[in-house]
Amino acid sequence: MLELLRTGFARRWPKLTWKLGYWFFSPKKVTPVLLVVVTLVLVTREPGSSWRMAMAGLALLAAYGVMMSPLFSLPATALLSSFVPPDNGESADAIVVLARSGRIQGDRYNTAVDMVAEGRSPNLLIMGLPQGVSVLKALDQRDLSPNLMLSAVGVKTTKQEAESAAVALGARGLKRVILITDTPHMLRAWLTFKGLGFAVVPHIEPLPIGVASRERSLLAIREYLGLVSYAGLGRFQRKTPNTLSQVAGAMANDSPADGRFMTAEQIRQTFRLS
Repeated sequence: MLELLRTGFARRWPKLTWKLGYWFFSPKKVTPVLLVVVTLVLVTREPGSSWRMAMAGLALLAAYGVMMSPLFSLPATALLSSFVPPDNGESADAIVVLARSGRIQGDRYNTAVDMVAEGRSPNLLIMGLPQGVSVLKALDQRDLSPNLMLSAVGVKTTKQEAESAAVALGARGLKRVILITDTPHMLRAWLTFKGLGFAVVPHIEPLPIGVASRERSLLAIREYLGLVSYAGLGRFQRKTPNTLSQVAGAMANDSPADGRFMTAEQIRQTFRLS
């Protein structure tokens, strides 16, 4: 019973944190709540301490305002990326593109297609089925055909993406990967993939200009919390020299590749792409 509850909670946790995050980082929703709380505290406190409570409330509102602004989002994001080595342009066994939805994803998928055209790798692993469909269309439009193009299905967390990559690539002896994701997410992704035994060439895709400061702050704070969580769970530590092959074998036994990935041909047949 406990294992069932734990599994259900783990499955819903990413979606729940996104919902809570977007609520907290919506000034139109949070500011009235803070004002009501401060007002109630002032009304119920003794007159002599009201000024102290008023100052504390104003400080809280000011701190929230700073957190929503570039004064917080820019340095918080820059600090995350400062620990990641630059992409030196070298080739690799495969290109792995981590998933983002909507406009936050930026131009990462076109970047991956460009890398295939440049000959940096003949293999592509795309996290997410809709994203895989878009990439396959772009490849066809440019008459590009990588040796291996797979789309991972049902991945929701960075851990799942890394484990899926281990199954798809590690079992084939493909250990050196170009990892593409956005600025806030790269540090945690880079450390997670390295922890499984991959040799990683990180390629940071900047967030689009249209992403607001409050969204950048949300992404950064999620990553700081994720770094603490993943470090505490030991997901950054490489336990043995054969970690990648061991993970590939274990994951393949738990979840057959047929249900975890779709090939380019399967995507064409499913979505009737010519």
